[in-house]
Amino acid sequence: MDKHHIRILITRFFENDFPKESVLKFQQWFIRKDDSVVKNEVLNELWEREEAETDSHTLLALDEINKRIGKNKKTVKLPLSQRLLRIASILLLPLIGGLLTYWVMHDQSGSSAPKMEIAEHVVPDGEMKQILLPDGSEVWLNAGSMLLYSDDLSGSIRRLFLSGEATFRVEKDPGRPFIVKTQYMQVEALGTTFNVRSYVDSGTAAVTLEEGSVRVDVDGKVKVSEVISPNEQFVYDHRQGKTSRLQVDAELVSRWKEGYLVFEEASFEEIIRTVERRFNVTVYYDVRKYGGGRFSVKYTPYEDVRQVLTILETLNPGLKWTANNNTIYIK
Repeated sequence: MDKHHIRILITRFFENDFPKESVLKFQQWFIRKDDSVVKNEVLNELWEREEAETDSHTLLALDEINKRIGKNKKTVKLPLSQRLLRIASILLLPLIGGLLTYWVMHDQSGSSAPKMEIAEHVVPDGEMKQILLPDGSEVWLNAGSMLLYSDDLSGSIRRLFLSGEATFRVEKDPGRPFIVKTQYMQVEALGTTFNVRSYVDSGTAAVTLEEGSVRVDVDGKVKVSEVISPNEQFVYDHRQGKTSRLQVDAELVSRWKEGYLVFEEASFEEIIRTVERRFNVTVYYDVRKYGGGRFSVKYTPYEDVRQVLTILETLNPGLKWTANNNTIYIK
């Protein structure tokens, strides 16, 4: 395949211009070795194009990063599939660039040459991961999530970037605030346990507090700064520009760490996307037919995707499903 057509395919994929039934085929084609040199060239071109569209402040900061990393770090050639994850994250989540900019421009900590090694944890669909941070804090990452932070968290502020869902148990250090950045929110805690959910394919992001206190700042269609209490959930609907606070059982919200799937007044779309991430499957359904309704249901860690769908079938009279390997069709 020539470079022109490869560029069109990759660009359409990153711009979410593929029908859902074509996404899996694209991914399978993308990670094959065929045309790997040209694929890398196109990815690099896209990377350069995205940098050119940032503002001058970001460009200066990224240039500083390149200088400091370039002098002290060898270039690492990543497998093509890993490059897809990283560059897709940059293209779909410009906040990563802003996060690195903030580290360079505002967290110098008195050093003329701060260390800029970035720790990266990517958890694919169908998996979960527990991480012990350098400061002793614990993180549980849910399926389809990514976490970035400076590798030693030694700055005056402990900053992390999250795409996806994670539960944090923060080690107390009053002199160094603990801040989690997502696409639309910033969550600040001193010593506390809380859950953050912020997937790029979801219309809402949520912060749920188990113990302690956190401040949630939203900078989107609305600008909000609120402190929430234990067993409260702060929800930001970035499509409609609305926020809400709910009373919840916070421990129940985080039981995904133990393998449970717990939904409280969840939409059909939310349930399906969670099922896709948990079991690494693709589900096709008619949004017009199943787009409405809210559901409350809990699945145990021992139930597989077929058992989950069978229970969902009982909640939706008329729903029928069939499975073909990792593809589910709901009629």
